[in-house]
This record gives sequence, structure tokens and C-alpha cells, in this order.
Amino acid sequence: MPEFGGMDEATLRRLLGLVREHTGVHMVDAKKTLLQARLRPRMRGLAIPSYAGYVEHLERHAGERAHFIDAVTTHQTAFFRTPKVWQYFSDVFLPAWIGQGAGRPLRVWSAAASTGEEACTIAICCEEARRRHPGFAYEILGTDISTGVLDQARAGRYAGTSVAGFRASHPELFERHDAARQPGHFMLEAPVRQRMAFQPHNLLAPAPWRDHFDIVFLRNVLIYFTAEDIRTVVRHLAPSLCARGTLVIGESESLTSMDVPFQFVQPQIYERTAA
Repeated sequence: MPEFGGMDEATLRRLLGLVREHTGVHMVDAKKTLLQARLRPRMRGLAIPSYAGYVEHLERHAGERAHFIDAVTTHQTAFFRTPKVWQYFSDVFLPAWIGQGAGRPLRVWSAAASTGEEACTIAICCEEARRRHPGFAYEILGTDISTGVLDQARAGRYAGTSVAGFRASHPELFERHDAARQPGHFMLEAPVRQRMAFQPHNLLAPAPWRDHFDIVFLRNVLIYFTAEDIRTVVRHLAPSLCARGTLVIGESESLTSMDVPFQFVQPQIYERTAA
């Protein structure tokens, strides 16, 4: 197969438009090289030698959309990413929620779940709380626009740098919760995985749940949206939270200057308001 040619201006414009149309992500011209690199493996697999040819293929075949979304979206994640978030969840949020005695399982939404490391981290924190409070129960939903990463999340078996990082930073937790028992791999035990579910969801669409979740993790995804789209995402998400439910965002993100129904609690942590 010949080497890929360059991407002309018209094709770049069309691809950037398709990224926004199918994912909501606002990718700028400066990301041209990144876009090319992400599309090339798929183009090789299809034996399509030009970016313009790939655009034609994408527009002709509806089934290609899922592969396109998988290729152009960011899937960087890790176990216990941003330690202060997990310190808050384990030491502040969970004890307060358990102390309220709600009489039902805690409901958690990992709203940009990627391959599931965040959902696994949530489960591990909840399992640690169960060690202290045996009656505590929880349910975790992970969603993502990419069906490819959700397949990996459902499989629940991990290897590579994220596992190495987890084992190095939290060796005791790793050993206690690893059911894979194979060097370089990690998997939660089956009863824990049964508390987790994964399904596709586009954050720009209204959430189908109402007054359901106690806490939503929406971390490191808002940075890819325009200010207008951030307001849309957050306003669509808000009704899914229970009254005074908690929203956790990324360390480079903020809602304090936006007209959204959340009030600031501390960096990265917001509470749903009545609005």
C-alpha cells in the first residue's frame, strides 16, 4: 500500500467538522498532525491510501462512524488518577454518605469512563468502605461515546503501564483487589465487577436519568469542548443527580464562572443546586 499523502485544506475542514458532528469535540487546525496519526491505523486496515478517500468511506458507510469515534477520541486514563480526588471520595464523601443512612445503594456515574480504570478505582474505594461498613452497597455506571473502549471496560482485564503505575503507587490495594493473579495484569473479582455496568452515552445529549446519581465523575473531558458546549453538557447532566448531588471535574477545569446549576465546594468538587 502506498504511503499516505498529505491532507489538503478541504479534507481537513471536512474531518474537523465530522469530529465535532459525531463527538462534540472542538478540534482545532493545530491538531491536524494528531488527527492524521489517529486515522492512519484505521485507514491501513481498510486499505484506503488518502484522507479524502477515508472521508468518502465514512460518509458512505454508517457503520464506520463507531470506528471513527474510537479513532479520534482521547482514551487516556489511569487507576487513582489525581490522588486528591480519591482522598476526597474515600475520606470525605463516602463517610458522609454512609453516615446519612440512605437505606439504598450509593449510585455513581463515571461519565467519561474510557476503558474503565476510573470505574475500577471507584469500586476499590467503595470496597474499602465496605470493609468498615459491611452493610454498605453501591452501583457504578460507566459511559463513553466510544463503543470500543466500553468493550474493554466490560472485559475488565488490564495490563501495561496503568497496571504498573497502580501497583507501584498503591501496592496494598493492588494485592487486596487483584483477581487476575498474573504478573503485569489486574482484574477485579467477579462480585465487584457485577456492581458495574457500562453503556454508550453522548454527553451532548440529555441524560436519560432523573434524580438518580449521588455523585458523578466528569473528569478531564470538558477541556475538549467549547464554553457553549460545556454549558450544554453540564446542564444536560445536572438533572441526573439527586438533590445536592456531587459533581467531580478535572483539575484543569472549572465551572465557577458559568451559568450552570452547580455551586463550588472545593477545587474540582461541585454540588447541584435547585436551579
